[in-house]
Amino acid sequence: MNLLKNELIKIFKRKNIFILLFIGIIIITCYTLFQKFTSSNMNIIQQYQRAYNNDKILLENYNQISSTDSYEEIIERIELEKYAIENNITYNILLNSENRNAPISVDARILMMRVFNNFDIIIIFIIIYLCSTTISEEYNTGTIKHLLTKPHSRIKILLSKILASIITTILVAIFIVIFQYLLGGILFGFDSYTLDAIIYNGYTQVIERMDLINYMMLISVSKTQMYLLLNIICLFFSVIINNIALNILITLGLYILSTMNFLVNNMSKYLVIYNWDLSKYLFRSDVLVNQSIMISSMSLLIIFVFLIIEFKNKDIKNI
Repeated sequence: MNLLKNELIKIFKRKNIFILLFIGIIIITCYTLFQKFTSSNMNIIQQYQRAYNNDKILLENYNQISSTDSYEEIIERIELEKYAIENNITYNILLNSENRNAPISVDARILMMRVFNNFDIIIIFIIIYLCSTTISEEYNTGTIKHLLTKPHSRIKILLSKILASIITTILVAIFIVIFQYLLGGILFGFDSYTLDAIIYNGYTQVIERMDLINYMMLISVSKTQMYLLLNIICLFFSVIINNIALNILITLGLYILSTMNFLVNNMSKYLVIYNWDLSKYLFRSDVLVNQSIMISSMSLLIIFVFLIIEFKNKDIKNI
């Protein structure tokens, strides 16, 4: 506990963490303000009908038309648009994509539901910066010698660093969610938060309604798998690479690759980077959810073991 406390103190003494968080606040604020000022008064039911008609044509001619939207995204949109028309819904329920020819005005609730999709990169970059520096700086400055002279095993020292980075990640994620909640509520009104989250389940092919709090908790939990893996991977690179900039570039590169779905094929779909974000498989496929958990768990265990071995055997004599 003393080691963990000391690691957390060292983290929150870093000015760069707060600078990155402040930049994140600016990005979230600018995006939310942009959504506020570009949202126009429109007949949402008519927009849903227009979007539904356009998407049906797009789906019927999908093989002949070059579209940036995946087939599954169009199916999801059509089902949600149809549900909105049939139930006279006058607010945005299109979570993952929208028809560009018939945009629907946003509200605080839909922006809250999209918070991780929109601002994952802020959390990711803070994780990568923190884990790239927490070990490398101590080796580069030689302070690791002082730490290792204390009556603590290397494994305990490493575990304290891992736990500290995980706790920091959780706090940053909670802060971003709360900030989006307050900012969205102030700009758009808090009333929309009482509305249910409406999701199309691609696996069961039915529309599901869920309390907004339960939905946000589910998405938050599904993101922890990716955040944990990025913490461990980045710490592993920081042990074997004494170059902070290179470590950041490599880990950030892996995350960027994981977002490029067009690179997924029969071989690459089993790579951990295409399985660590469990949230993208929720409401789509139980098979992919189970595959994601299995591959990520095995990868986490393997990388964690290698991290312990490398940290225990790392030479500090020449530091």
